[in-house]
Amino acid sequence: MKRTLTLRISSLGIPAKWMARRPGQLRSSVLLSFILLTMLGCLSLGQTVGAEETTQEEFPDRLKLYGGYQQMFGLDGKFRFNGSKTGFGSTWDFNDDLGGDKNDSMLRAGATFRFNQNHAIGFSWYDINLKGDRTLDDSLQIKDDIFQVGGEIKSKLDLTLYRLFYNWSFYHSDKTELVLSPGMYFGDFEANFKGSAVIDAESINQISGSKTIKENLFAPLPTIGVAVAYKIFPRLTANLRTDWFYVNVGEVNGSIAELFIGLEYRVFKHFAVGVAYDRMLVNVEYKNGKAKGWELDVSWNSGLFYGALYF
Repeated sequence: MKRTLTLRISSLGIPAKWMARRPGQLRSSVLLSFILLTMLGCLSLGQTVGAEETTQEEFPDRLKLYGGYQQMFGLDGKFRFNGSKTGFGSTWDFNDDLGGDKNDSMLRAGATFRFNQNHAIGFSWYDINLKGDRTLDDSLQIKDDIFQVGGEIKSKLDLTLYRLFYNWSFYHSDKTELVLSPGMYFGDFEANFKGSAVIDAESINQISGSKTIKENLFAPLPTIGVAVAYKIFPRLTANLRTDWFYVNVGEVNGSIAELFIGLEYRVFKHFAVGVAYDRMLVNVEYKNGKAKGWELDVSWNSGLFYGALYF
């Protein structure tokens, strides 16, 4: 009798139906599987090494510089840009409505500096670039322009994330560190759209053969986070971090949440390698009395492979 084992990953925010839809998404599932296998491999390696080590080796951690390869997958993004003349715009899905990418690869870098055992500051950066190309099934309004049914629209999204944070280690032992971490995310967002059969929303008889629209947004969002670092073995550390914030002040309504799970192995005294899974969700709405308002609702998953220098 054959038995079928089904793995459910909906808890990670990745629906099963999404996994079987496109070849690019299949590559994403392979990547996630590779991350999990790598983490298990590091765990096994650390167990072997930890069993052989009889003394507690001291490793420097005053300054950490890291950089590596990040594969983003499963992006789900909905956007709206209101017009200054009409006061409204269409809410559209970057993937379904504009045929946008769900995956991107990029470099990620950061640094952490410890003042002492209990206090540190840090910085991280990465840049997401996505493209879309589609013939519209429905009309779409972006700002004061309407892209007509049957017209082609090409789009490009560029999201650069900068993060500053402060770590307060309120508990620190030989094996465990517990951290409270307030910080700030800075999102620099740029969107470009070029389409045919475009109509000005105020002058429906004026049809342009082709038109390009650009939109730039800069959204700072504060966060509060907690983190746990646990030394499974002297050279192998598990890291868990989550950041979250919600704000509803005046015309701004937004939230941000991030979950980071990783393993790091100290290969040498001053060098380590790591693997991690990262889940990000961002929702920001700026009403501005409707006119010129905008909304971003975007989420994605990432796999990170990196090297780190310690001093």
